[in-house]
Formats: sequence, structure tokens, C-alpha cells
Amino acid sequence: MRSILMIGFALAAAVSSASASDLGCPATIDGDATASGLPESFKFRYVSFFDGDPREMANLAPEEGPSPKVLEQRWQFSRAPGRPIVMVCRYHDTDRTLVQDVPPDVQECRLEGLITDQGEVVGSPTLSCR
Repeated sequence: MRSILMIGFALAAAVSSASASDLGCPATIDGDATASGLPESFKFRYVSFFDGDPREMANLAPEEGPSPKVLEQRWQFSRAPGRPIVMVCRYHDTDRTLVQDVPPDVQECRLEGLITDQGEVVGSPTLSCR
């Protein structure tokens, strides 16, 4: 898990000059190679936002939509001086994540999709930031 976070922080440094239009989570990430030698692929599931380093566990709670079958989450960001907002992309069937800083010009992000009766995210939801 630690190496995954370190990869994410390296990615965050590389994209720190990104803008709102560049912010997002890849639709899939590759895992280790399977028995056939091809990498296993994991689909985007949901996203978390943190005030500062995710290891501090200052998870930012979204506003939730009214329907239990529709995933509607909205985060509006207010920033403390010297503290980044950090986005963690999470994927189905893996603990691997991608971590990146949210550019300073991003004021809000929305995650929209569907949820099963058991509360699980269906497929890959849509993330949009402005």
C-alpha cells in the first residue's frame, strides 16, 4: 500500500500544474500480470478528497443526492493556506489507488453514477470538476 501511495504522490507532483479540465481519474488501471502474462485491469469505482495528506485521514465529506439508487456526490472546496486538496482515485476489486493534488483553480467536483440495492457502485461513475 505504501508503494502505491508513493507512486500516487509522484504522479501528483507531475500533474501539479494541471487545471480543472485536466483533473480526473483514469477509467482503468493495470495491476499485476495474470497467469497469461497480461496485466489485470481494474475499472474506476469512486473518488475521495482530503484536506492535505491522505495519511492524515482528513477526508472531505461530499453533499449527497436524495436518491439511494443514484450516486450524486458534490464536493465544494475551501482551502486552508499551505494545505492542498488531494484526490484519491479508487478502483473495483483492488486496493491500488492513484493520488493527485487538486489544482488551486478547482472549486468543486461532482461524481455521478448508479448504485445497486446493496449500496455498491455500478460500473464507472462520471467525475467532473470545475
